Amino acid sequence: MIGADLAEAQALRTAFKDALSPSADSMLGAFDATVVDPEFPGALFVWPGDSVRPPVFYGAAQSQAQWRRLRPLLKAFAGPTLTDFSGEASALDPSLRHERVLGTAGLAAVARMAPAAGTVSSTERALHRLIALVAKTPPDAEPPMETTGRILARVQDHLNALAIDDARRLLDRCRSEHRLDALNLKFLEVEILATARDWRGISEMKGFDDLFRTRRPPAVTSALLESIYWTTFEDAAPVTSVYVGGPRTRVRDLIRLPAPAGMRDGAWRLYALEALAQGRPNVGLVEAATTSGADLGELTDALASLIDEEPYSESQATAAAAAEALIVADVSGSLSAIDQARALLALLTDDERAALIESEQPRRALHAINETFGLAPSPQSWPAWLGELQSPTFTTAQAVARQAAAEWYPSLGDPVEIARLADGLVGVPDNPPASDRLIEGIPHLVAWLQRDPEFPRPVGYSVYEAALERLMLSGRTAAPMLDSAGVLARAMLAIGPAPAAYGRLLSDLLEFSGQAAGVRTAYWLMELAEETVAANTPDQTAREQFWQSVVSRLVPIGPQLSPLQRASLSRLNGMQGWEGALPDALKIGPSTPSDPTLASRLVGKMVAIYTLTVSAGAQAAEALLAIAPELDVRVNSDHGGSRPLRALAENADLFVVVAASATHAATDFIRAKRGAKPLCYTAGRGAISILRAVEDWAFRSDTP
Repeated sequence: MIGADLAEAQALRTAFKDALSPSADSMLGAFDATVVDPEFPGALFVWPGDSVRPPVFYGAAQSQAQWRRLRPLLKAFAGPTLTDFSGEASALDPSLRHERVLGTAGLAAVARMAPAAGTVSSTERALHRLIALVAKTPPDAEPPMETTGRILARVQDHLNALAIDDARRLLDRCRSEHRLDALNLKFLEVEILATARDWRGISEMKGFDDLFRTRRPPAVTSALLESIYWTTFEDAAPVTSVYVGGPRTRVRDLIRLPAPAGMRDGAWRLYALEALAQGRPNVGLVEAATTSGADLGELTDALASLIDEEPYSESQATAAAAAEALIVADVSGSLSAIDQARALLALLTDDERAALIESEQPRRALHAINETFGLAPSPQSWPAWLGELQSPTFTTAQAVARQAAAEWYPSLGDPVEIARLADGLVGVPDNPPASDRLIEGIPHLVAWLQRDPEFPRPVGYSVYEAALERLMLSGRTAAPMLDSAGVLARAMLAIGPAPAAYGRLLSDLLEFSGQAAGVRTAYWLMELAEETVAANTPDQTAREQFWQSVVSRLVPIGPQLSPLQRASLSRLNGMQGWEGALPDALKIGPSTPSDPTLASRLVGKMVAIYTLTVSAGAQAAEALLAIAPELDVRVNSDHGGSRPLRALAENADLFVVVAASATHAATDFIRAKRGAKPLCYTAGRGAISILRAVEDWAFRSDTP
């Protein structure tokens, strides 16, 4: 509320409304109510704009105490990703009647929030969610200090390391804090399930069919197609008659060109089936499927007979081509398709452009594109993206990064491009808005790097190093993104740094983890220590110092460490003959009681482990049996869908897949045979990552 009492608040509300045009009431809505709401820290106002200028939003505080509460809320919900608000109070313009009202009201601070082009609706929705959050939050609760963009970046951070449960916790937070609307919550859930390759889970979502009838991000379209394929065919051969008689009516509107970026084998097989099912061969679909690099199985031979067909084409007038390009770009979300549509639009005369925009579909498509990706042409490479981060108008940086991670070709083969990308990462200013946009975009950059079939590339070391350095800098002011940092650190250790760089890397990782380890950080440090054992070291002394520092940070939380963690520490301590015994707080021995809770949860269970690193699987099995002798542990390293692998997938209580040491064929086979049974992935290759996955599963509340 604004003012010393309700009467003063009502007077200010009336004065501000009098300064607006009579037609402005429709935009006030819930903003108007904040002026007299005693639970709201200050008030929100909106000037609805006119024929020349877009709307402007205002946040006002009566006192500095109110401003301290309101400022982080405004920055979290309507900060630099949507508006020009960077956290500072604004100087008001007395020549504008509505700003003069606010400027003479004796307020402690007023923030003017001017939306960027195409983000007016997004800003309005974000501020409505802010109001809903305050209404549901107890008066003495701390306001959220993390922006929605940062939370979404942390979701991607967890997904990079296949930390599915951590990503789900952030999804639940977004839901409870009203950070996203219902539809975007569903989109985020689909992306999490797709990363877990839980295609049946997607198909069983409430409102699954509704997702086919709404505008979707390309990643969601890809996931829907993949889900339909695997729930229809599982491990059976794809047959055109089954496709026509089953899912075709549901998915044919999703099968368009250009195809969504990042599609997997199942989605491409649906494209191939649609090409075969059409009465007149669709050569465009055939060429897209056959050149995708996807494993099409037996469909490859069937498509080969269609390749010689003459492509069917229909010449279009420029205006019609522009309209079609806009609609296709909106549906596909492709950055290149959007730029192509805009180029065609630019070729039109003013009259042609005006006539085109009068048509509903092109108008809606253009509005959606501008709202998501802005008015300016999108960058077409990561160095170009980095170069735009400091621009005040580049408010769509995260949307572009999210799409780029799936669309841009994942290769670091060109030394010139590698140098440009590394220099670009280092050169981004360490101040807003560039620093905020960079940290929210780096998890998507890491996802893009991991798509490289040769990740980690030795020639890409400088890029991995620069990205890790920027993540470490961000950890000083926000929750550290440990999972993406772990991905980059493992890549650098696998490549093998120079001796001087090796010691510096280990020291930086220790600093990034924080001075005091927590239970989550403990596993992160232990996994990295295991990586240093698995990889060659150019500096044995630096590795021993790193290990000693890890141990010293774990001693204070020794009583909270599980027997599995202490057993892992003991094994690591002896693997390379490190000198010195573990401190008593970290030891496990005859005098240390096993964890009855963990043992009781594992007794009688069967845990299956899939990894091509057989030694790591055997070490994990040995550690698990030491804690729970009645546990049945099976390790499998078959390359495809063998009978033993099928039996494990169908019968194990938990299946752990070491994603970094697994074939895609085996992973998809296991996922298809698991149904709704628990399946989890590890990002690391070592035994500790496997043990962590088993322990997390055992202590989840829903574990039998």
